[in-house]
Amino acid sequence: MTWHSVARVGAITPGDVVAVMVGDRELVLGLDPLGNAGQGRYFATQRACAHHGGDLANGIVSRGHLICPMHGWRFSTATGCHETASYCLKTYAVRVVGDDIQIEESDDASP
Repeated sequence: MTWHSVARVGAITPGDVVAVMVGDRELVLGLDPLGNAGQGRYFATQRACAHHGGDLANGIVSRGHLICPMHGWRFSTATGCHETASYCLKTYAVRVVGDDIQIEESDDASP
């Protein structure tokens, strides 16, 4: 497993979703304002929506979900799964080390 610094703490504000590259993978990094007991929680998923490939970097975060701009599909920022359908986004571990936000490059990304 390898960790990649993709942003600095403070560069991502609550509700933001930004495109990042980890190795050769196009991902999104977001900050869910509802996660971590109201302190906000970083999350990372694949960039293309599992439904029809919409660009999740243009999505929004609302009520614990990443919402695709193409058809409004809602994916949990905690699990990457759609709220009712059997579609899930690949999710990646995120950590903060000092002022760096890091994403783990792993072949074991969920689901």
